[in-house]
Amino acid sequence: MLRVCDKLRDADAKSKRLGLGRAESDYLHALLDAMANMDRLVEVEVLKSLGDVNLEKGKLDKNIVKFGRAMAFYRTALLRCFVNEDIVLEAEAIKSLGDVYLKRGRETRDTTFFTKATALYSTALARANGFQSTLTVALIHRLLYTAKIRQRIGEEVSLKLSQKQQEQRQHELQQRHAKRKLSDASSKTDVIADTAVQWISSYEERLTTGDRALTNGNLDVAERKFASALKLIHDPNHPDQSKEADCLCRLGDVYVQRGKRTRDGRKFTQAAALYNAAMARTDKGKDKLMRNLQNTEQWFLQHSANVQRKPSLNNLAVRHKARLQDMRACVKLQLEVIDQQHNPYQYNEDNPVMRTVEAERAEAVKALFKSIAKDRQCFIQDLVGECIDTIGPPPCKYAFIGLGSQATELVTPFSDLEFAILIEDGKDNGSTRKYFLNLTHYLHLKVINLGETILPAMAIPSLNDFQSEDSDKNWFFDSVTPRGFAFDGFMPWASKTPFGRDQTKTKPPVSLIQTPANLARFQQLDVSLAEGYHLSDILRRVVFMTDIATSLHNLGLSWQVAGDQQKAISYYEQSLAMEKTIYGDNTAHPDIAGSLQTLGSSWRIVGNEVKAISFHEKSLTMRKTIYGENAAHPDIAASLACLGLSYRKLGEHKDIAASLYNLGSTWSTLDDHKKAVSYFDESLTMRKAVFGDNTAHLDIAESLSALGLSWSELGDQKKAISYHEQALTMTTAIVGGNKAHPDISSSLYNLGLSWTKLSDQKKAIKYYEQALTMRKTLYGNNTPHSDIAMLFQQLGVSWSSRGDQKKAVSYYEQSLAMKRAIYGDNTPHPDIAASLLNLGASWDGLGDQRKAIGYYEEALTMEKTITGQNIANPDIAVLLFNLGISWSKIGDEKKAISFLLQATEMAKTLRDGNSTVHKEFGFLGMS
Repeated sequence: MLRVCDKLRDADAKSKRLGLGRAESDYLHALLDAMANMDRLVEVEVLKSLGDVNLEKGKLDKNIVKFGRAMAFYRTALLRCFVNEDIVLEAEAIKSLGDVYLKRGRETRDTTFFTKATALYSTALARANGFQSTLTVALIHRLLYTAKIRQRIGEEVSLKLSQKQQEQRQHELQQRHAKRKLSDASSKTDVIADTAVQWISSYEERLTTGDRALTNGNLDVAERKFASALKLIHDPNHPDQSKEADCLCRLGDVYVQRGKRTRDGRKFTQAAALYNAAMARTDKGKDKLMRNLQNTEQWFLQHSANVQRKPSLNNLAVRHKARLQDMRACVKLQLEVIDQQHNPYQYNEDNPVMRTVEAERAEAVKALFKSIAKDRQCFIQDLVGECIDTIGPPPCKYAFIGLGSQATELVTPFSDLEFAILIEDGKDNGSTRKYFLNLTHYLHLKVINLGETILPAMAIPSLNDFQSEDSDKNWFFDSVTPRGFAFDGFMPWASKTPFGRDQTKTKPPVSLIQTPANLARFQQLDVSLAEGYHLSDILRRVVFMTDIATSLHNLGLSWQVAGDQQKAISYYEQSLAMEKTIYGDNTAHPDIAGSLQTLGSSWRIVGNEVKAISFHEKSLTMRKTIYGENAAHPDIAASLACLGLSYRKLGEHKDIAASLYNLGSTWSTLDDHKKAVSYFDESLTMRKAVFGDNTAHLDIAESLSALGLSWSELGDQKKAISYHEQALTMTTAIVGGNKAHPDISSSLYNLGLSWTKLSDQKKAIKYYEQALTMRKTLYGNNTPHSDIAMLFQQLGVSWSSRGDQKKAVSYYEQSLAMKRAIYGDNTPHPDIAASLLNLGASWDGLGDQRKAIGYYEEALTMEKTITGQNIANPDIAVLLFNLGISWSKIGDEKKAISFLLQATEMAKTLRDGNSTVHKEFGFLGMS
């Protein structure tokens, strides 16, 4: 692409300076040159640029001919892309065609053009995905923008139709009014009757229009019509409950469809609240409403939680309601007992017994509140357990923490449910949040189906729009639905549930699904001022409602955040004891290892490094038992990091340097090379401090070499080469200039890899040959060794890149022979299959398709033996693709099509399974 940019730089600069007319002329000259030189890449880019010029001219002049020319250029560029298999240019060309249709749609307001544009952008996205992130982002933006414009135009059309209908209706009413005015015979009774008929007619008409819109999938119109019908008959003082139930049921149908369309769990909970509100207003059709509620729960599980399972809503909901009523009846009975046993009002105010009885009454009431809080906690735990049994186990450690009256133990059997969810540190990601949001939505559904959630608490915009400054949009007053055990409402001043607060005009959204550290931020002065002290005050007192061991652990975290390490240690020790009780005292378990590490960190904070090291070593030993002695795992890396910090405080610098190096190695194995560089840098600094800044030492050379490898993985080959050269110089100085040493040969090999990545194959070959000579000296001239086999392969790759396929074949054959000697002549192995693939590619480059096919087929047989006959694998897909191309070059189109179709199908399977798909078959649209 840099070559193309260089060739078109002048033309691009002139177009900006001299205008579109000169640009077209210069691009046409460039097109002639590209065609004469048979430079397909430049030709395609120029054709696309000519299309861009004509598109701009068409926009400026409103000239349809220019749009036609632009499309002709784009089509031609697209055809060149198909021939040349240039995925990025192909996607760019298709995107430009989509831009033309988008432009036409905006000018004509014809939505069919938006449909075509969307189809073209989607095709381009399928081509470009995985090849160029900026193009992918642009295409996603185009798709969203097109959808937004299409929706806006659709709403404008619907609004115009609605306004036209309203004008027509107004005209009819005026005519009727004029007739009534002219008629002397009409009495006052007739006028009232006529008004009532009009009122009923308007109500029925809105319902009919809404039903039609719902059937046609126009949910916005349906919701407006049903809400306006409800508003027409809604009287908080004298509600027409039957008609209200009819409207609310229809609105519930709308929100079910919204939930199916958006997969948003909140839409299903709003639908359930509407159905329950309808059920509270009428005894008619209760069976239908119960079925609607059961279907709503099933659709939530299917569309939002991705769970294919039928809920047993009827039985559970009835049991839950009965349990709640039993709790209330028990509380009522206990209050009566308290009144009888501790009644201070039977005494005169000056009687000293009265004070004693008052104190006893206060203690009895306090005990009752504690009992209510405990019963509610058990009830909520059971509801959460049912939800988890249905949607599956949580992805991390968690705790439900009660807020408000639940935390202060002043809760009643009718209080709102206020709570938040604590999640494990380091697990705060999209999938974790999605799980806990779905869990909360499901819990909300179960609470709503108790039948005590009033509709304003659901913040349904057509009934109660709390975000609007227009008070008329917050008009629905629910005086019928029983108010009791329900989630804290979605009103901006409430919202003390894991959903948090929606975004307002002045404040960003707030989520109460947080890690302990993030939740503690709400106590900071600047955050609490921004959010209002109410939320900060609420979070000062919490109670853990689920998962006792985790709760103890999180209590420890809270005290640690608060700065009281002794209390934190106390809770961590209780959590550790409970985990050992659960999993077994001598069992290696990740939770136990985590508690050991946390205790070590707390002891380090209070300055007891000896205890800290003891806990960290136990944690490290357990994690190595769990994941493997030499395994690379983030938990092992964390234990090593903690040990390094404790050793540093004790002044054990050599051990710290080794720990830092091991940490870097672990993060490198986990492909987090930025973290690896950070730790390798620290190990290098410390080793220089230990051995001397200008001292040659193998440990220093080891850190330099590791830094070179990490910078190479991060793509900075110049830095990588600098570190590898330093490592090579130092190791050579230590072991002697003419001596063969494994570290020297590794540095030479690493330098070759970096120069290969910089496309300087000449320098790469020089280093590979030096490394090969040294390794032959180390392992023996004719001794099969995997390091020597790898060097043969890299030399083959470099000579192939330089165009000398004969030399490449020679090295590939030596590599193949050595690998067979190492692994066995008839043993299937991925390294052998890789050599066969390379040999096939080189013979293809030499024009001998028969030999290429022979090697590809042998590699294909071996890969299928390794991975399984019917298992989709990227390497197998590449081999099928290469076989298709080779058979096509021979002229056997039947075989070519067969292999290419197999490659396409496998690419689809790999794409659907989120596997890495090879670039070679991206042109098929599978990447």
